[in-house]
Amino acid sequence: MTPEAIMARHARSFAPAARLLARPDRMRVARLYALCRTVDDIADDIGGSVGRARLLGLHDQIELPAPTDTLAQEAQLLFAGRSAGLRAFGDLVAAAAADVGPTCIADDGMLDDYCMGVAGTVGIMMCALFDIPDRWHVAAADLGKAMQLTNICRDVAEDARAGRRYLPHTRCPFAPEAIADGVPDAVDGASKAMADLLDRADVLYHSGHAGLVALPIRLRLAVAVAASIYAGIGTRLRQRNFAPLQGRAIVPARQKARLAIVALLGESMRSLHVKRVSSNVRT
Repeated sequence: MTPEAIMARHARSFAPAARLLARPDRMRVARLYALCRTVDDIADDIGGSVGRARLLGLHDQIELPAPTDTLAQEAQLLFAGRSAGLRAFGDLVAAAAADVGPTCIADDGMLDDYCMGVAGTVGIMMCALFDIPDRWHVAAADLGKAMQLTNICRDVAEDARAGRRYLPHTRCPFAPEAIADGVPDAVDGASKAMADLLDRADVLYHSGHAGLVALPIRLRLAVAVAASIYAGIGTRLRQRNFAPLQGRAIVPARQKARLAIVALLGESMRSLHVKRVSSNVRT
């Protein structure tokens, strides 16, 4: 399967937004997505000691002069001359290896480290691909972390059934099995934790949005659309009163289109404002 086909099949929020990119840029983004998706699949589908060993082996080869691992080779080709992107990919692989098997997040600090490892790194890799200056990388990482928090809140039930709880123990002191079995106190605790994490995600979305100005216009529009659709998942969860066992929250196609239009108009107006201000400063 080609990288574009992988992205189209799995990235339901970002793949439509990526159509805004010029084809060469869309291909690079698709290669990045396919690379990250493969790492995720090794952690989830292979899993266990075999999956962890595969990821640790990959991590050891990422910066070797002549790696034999095909994923390490692809990462080096993709990030040729962009060391920040290659380092971020290594951090993502290490985070995925650490996440293999049952997971119970202890506190907010551990959750932030996890979100940075599996998603903030993706923001940094995107910046590296498009040669965005380092000073904007924090905002890109914040946007990735916001999306990951949204994913966590969307997938509470699915993760619980797999023996995982990404809601911090300090906010939801219940075993995954208790959440999956619908124990009332556990469900209530999960709901409250989801509300808190989605509020945190909103702060990170705001920080990430402030950094979009550094992106080329077509990439800026694509990322703005994807972020808006992701944030829409949080809106759906709020509308459902943070019910963790109600099934995966999905943004309907019509709502996705509405969110995309609003994001496009907002970023277009912002770009015009920035140009107008810049023009006034020069004159």
